[in-house]
Amino acid sequence: MSSWRLSRSERWTCGVFVLALTLLSGCGEFETGYFQSKVNQVTQEDVAKRYGPPHKQETQSDGRALWTYYVRGSGTSSYSGYAKAEYCRAYLLTFDQAGMLRDWHDQDCATKPAVITEPFSDRN
Repeated sequence: MSSWRLSRSERWTCGVFVLALTLLSGCGEFETGYFQSKVNQVTQEDVAKRYGPPHKQETQSDGRALWTYYVRGSGTSSYSGYAKAEYCRAYLLTFDQAGMLRDWHDQDCATKPAVITEPFSDRN
């Protein structure tokens, strides 16, 4: 009977690989989860401390602020060598006149032409 065993270095390599896959699989939802849990709880200052200054910043006529962060990337999707299209998500954050996060949404910005829509909803 043969025993299937991994050496210490093979176990370490497998562990690192599993950890990397876990971290990569969570990246897409990380921002979404943060913003969902922080509506009506964080300010522009809090968001700027976490993510830095927005890539785009606008002030609406009613005093609300619209901040946009872009997350971009590209790469291959599998061992087949298939190169997936460029990845781009735009996170649009709406702050009230006092600087409190009141609404947000994300959308694809990799399609051509990338049209970013107004994020404002009727949420208060």
